[in-house]
Amino acid sequence: MRRGRSVRLHLIVALFGLLVLIAVNAIFSSRYPWWLWVLVAWMPLIAAHTAWAKGLFERSKEGS
Repeated sequence: MRRGRSVRLHLIVALFGLLVLIAVNAIFSSRYPWWLWVLVAWMPLIAAHTAWAKGLFERSKEGS
C-alpha cells in the first residue's frame, strides 16, 4: 500500500512538472517542443518505480 502511494506521488509530481515545462516551452520557444525530452527521460523512471512497487524486482525465497 505504501509503495503504491509513492508511485502515485511520483506520477503526480511528474505530470505537474511536465505541465509547467509545457507552459514555459509555449511561452519562450514554441517552435521546438523540448519538454518531450523530459517526458522521454522520466517515463522509464516511473515505469521502473511502478515495477518496484509491484514487487517485480524482489527475489522469491522458494529456491532457498
